[in-house]
Amino acid sequence: MKIRFDKEKCVGCYACYTACIAEHHSHEEEDAHSRRAIRTVTEEAFQKNICEGCVHCGLCMEACPSKAIYREETYGLILADQEKCTGCGVCQEVCPNKVIHFNKDGKMEKCDGCIERRREGREPACVRVCCIGAVSME
Repeated sequence: MKIRFDKEKCVGCYACYTACIAEHHSHEEEDAHSRRAIRTVTEEAFQKNICEGCVHCGLCMEACPSKAIYREETYGLILADQEKCTGCGVCQEVCPNKVIHFNKDGKMEKCDGCIERRREGREPACVRVCCIGAVSME
């Protein structure tokens, strides 16, 4: 099951963004950031912030020259092996949602679908907190 994002339902509350930070970083980390991406969209007379995340399409995996990015077998999530990542940036260039970034060590980071939560039988943090259903499981 993949994480699904419906930009029509999203109200830009940042709950998924904040939940992602809380799930993946300790509160002491100064460089903590979400693995989701906020972008502003202008729709007719107003602007709306939408919180997109990785849809695990696999384009980054196909483009990675060091084969550091792979598809996890149980849930079909695209994950990165930090040991193999060279930080070349090719994955970031091909990402259609622009959700790939690099950590302080120059290694690729992106949504991992809250793989540890999933292995424990729990929902991803962003899905758990989205009260309007803009972020859900498919």
